[in-house]
Amino acid sequence: MHAFEYQHSRQTLADGVAEYYRSNPELVKGRGMSAAAQKFFRCHDAVHVVYGCGNTLNDEAIVKISSFFGTTGGFKVLRGYQLHESLQIYKKLRPGEVLVAIFYSIFLIPRTLLRCARQRKQWPWNNFEEYLQLPLHEIREEFGILVAHVEANETGGV
Repeated sequence: MHAFEYQHSRQTLADGVAEYYRSNPELVKGRGMSAAAQKFFRCHDAVHVVYGCGNTLNDEAIVKISSFFGTTGGFKVLRGYQLHESLQIYKKLRPGEVLVAIFYSIFLIPRTLLRCARQRKQWPWNNFEEYLQLPLHEIREEFGILVAHVEANETGGV
């Protein structure tokens, strides 16, 4: 697991985002995108880090649900998933992976919705600059966010 995936990570949000990009270098290379896509993925990638998600399909599902129900972006976030750059990502998915993710969504969707409902306040989808230098554990405490795999890392902390 990456340090940003731990509930009590002491990394700053900026450090967590940097780690996320280091572990997914294809995301940085793919930044020759439209301005709209760059803005969308900047916000989307911050949600990955704040909610402690990697880039498996299950974690992507958690990020999408959390973006709709746990951030100020709400359903306006759907526009980003309709961008040409997002659709190109979907085309790369293998049918078997999608079927497995659909099966797990039976468990992920209700759990993620419940966690979002229990948040103290919504994460600011696109105005989060003031949080970049704060430790992730403080951000999660302030917003009442549980990371995606909290059960696997309750004793961990970085």
